[in-house]
Amino acid sequence: MKDPVFSQAFALYPALLALIAALGLVALTAWKPAIGLAMYAFSISLTTGLGRGTLIPVLRLNEAILLVVVSGLVLHYLPHRKRRPVTDLDLSVSAYTVGVVVITFLVLIVSRSPHLFDPDTLRVALSPLQFLLIYVVYSRVELNSRAVQALLNLTMLASIFVGLLAVAELADIAGIRAFVATYYPPPVNFSGTFDPGYRPISTLGHYSAVGAFAAVNYMLALTLSTMRHPAFPRLWLGAVMVANLAGLVASLTWAPLLALPLVTALVLWYGRHVPRQLSLTVAALAVAIVLLWPAVSGRGVAQGVLSSSGENLVIPESFAYRVRVWEAFFVPALRDNLLLGTGTVIPSEVPTRLINFVDNEYLHEGFRAGIVGIILLLVMLVTVAIAGWRSRASPDPLRRSLGAACLALVLFFAVVGLTAEYMFFAGVSQEFAMLLGLLSAAIVAEEAGVTSRAKPKALGRQELQPPAWHVPAESQTARPRPSSQT
Repeated sequence: MKDPVFSQAFALYPALLALIAALGLVALTAWKPAIGLAMYAFSISLTTGLGRGTLIPVLRLNEAILLVVVSGLVLHYLPHRKRRPVTDLDLSVSAYTVGVVVITFLVLIVSRSPHLFDPDTLRVALSPLQFLLIYVVYSRVELNSRAVQALLNLTMLASIFVGLLAVAELADIAGIRAFVATYYPPPVNFSGTFDPGYRPISTLGHYSAVGAFAAVNYMLALTLSTMRHPAFPRLWLGAVMVANLAGLVASLTWAPLLALPLVTALVLWYGRHVPRQLSLTVAALAVAIVLLWPAVSGRGVAQGVLSSSGENLVIPESFAYRVRVWEAFFVPALRDNLLLGTGTVIPSEVPTRLINFVDNEYLHEGFRAGIVGIILLLVMLVTVAIAGWRSRASPDPLRRSLGAACLALVLFFAVVGLTAEYMFFAGVSQEFAMLLGLLSAAIVAEEAGVTSRAKPKALGRQELQPPAWHVPAESQTARPRPSSQT
C-alpha cells in the first residue's frame, strides 16, 4: 500500500513546485511589477519550445508565465487604477489584433465551419490576442529607466543562450541534439520537406524561428550601440551581436541572413553613427561561416544556391518550391474567400502534407482575415514605422534606440514575410510585442514630461510646477537671478 501512495505523491511533486513558483511570481509581480516583467522577458525564448501541456495542462509554459504575471499586475493596479493617454500605436495594434480575431470567428460562425470548436483552430484564431496582451502589459506598466535597461539586458542574455545552443546543436556537441529533441520537440514534423539535413531548433521549436529571433536581438543590440546609450557597455553589446549572428548562421535560414545588410544600413543611417563593435561583428560573422561552412555549403548546394564549387549564386530552391506551391494550391484556395478569408482554416484543395507550410506572411493573413486582415496588418506596421521614425528626434537615447529597433523590425518583417510567417513565430512575436509596448510607454512618458513643463499658470496664486525630478533642488528655494537679457 505504501508504494502506490509514495509513487502518487512523487508524481504530484513537479506540479506542487510549479504551483509554489507561480504563487511566488504572482506575489513578486504584485509587489514590484518590474520583477515580473523582467522574468517573463527572460523566459520568453527559453520556454517557448517546451511542449504544450508539459507542466500546465493545455498551455505552453511561456503562456502560463504570462498569465501568472498578468495576475500579479491585476493585484498591483486594481486598488489604484490610472488612466493613460491612448496613442496611435495603441489604436493600430488593437485594431489589428482584435479586428482579425473578430473577422475569423464571424467567418467560422457564418460558414458553420466544423472547425469552430477544434482546439487547434481556436488556438490559431485567438493567437493575436496574446500579442495584444503582451503589448498592453509592457506599454501600461510604469517602469523607470533602470528597470527597462535590466529588462532589455535579460532579453539579450537569453538570446545569447539560444544562439550558442543552436551552434552546439548544429555541431552536435556532447549529444546536445538528443537533449533538444527530448525537452524541446518540434510541433511539426519537418522530415520530407524541401529542407534536407539537420537544422537546429534550439529552444524555439523551429529552425526559422531561431534565425528570426537571432536577427531581432542582433538588431536590438545594434540600435543600442548605434545610439550610444551610456547604460549598455560596448563589449556587452558586441558579445550579444556576435552570439546572435553565430546563431543566425547556425540556423541555416537564408531570408533573415540576406535581409540583415538592409536593416543594418537602415539602423546606421537612422543613428548617423557606425559603432566600433560592428567591425568585430562582421569579423565574427565571417568566422562563423568558416567554422560552420560544411553545413552552410551543404545546405546551399542542396537548395541550388551554390554549386559544388561554391560559385554561381541563384534563387534558393526552397523559395522556388514555395512559389510553385503558392501558385498551384494556396492562391487558388484563397481566391474564393479573398475579402474576409477562411477563418484560418486551409481549404481541402491544399494537400494535407502542405497545410502547415503556407510560408508567406501575407497569404497566411489572407486565410485568417482576407484582404481586410492584410490591410489591418499593413496599417499597424506603417504606424509602428512612423512612431519609430519620429523617435529619432527624441533627446532620450532609450526612446531613440527602441524607435530605431522597431523601425528596423518593420522593414525586416515586411521583407522576410514574403518567405515565411516570421513575425508570428513563437518567441519572435512576443519580443516584438514587448518592444512595441516599451516604445509606446517611452513616447507617452516623454510627451507627459513635455506637457507638464508647458502647463500655464493656474488661476489664483497657485502655480503648477514641473515634476520634482525635473526641477533642481536649489531652484525650488532660491530666488531667480536677474537675467542680462531682460
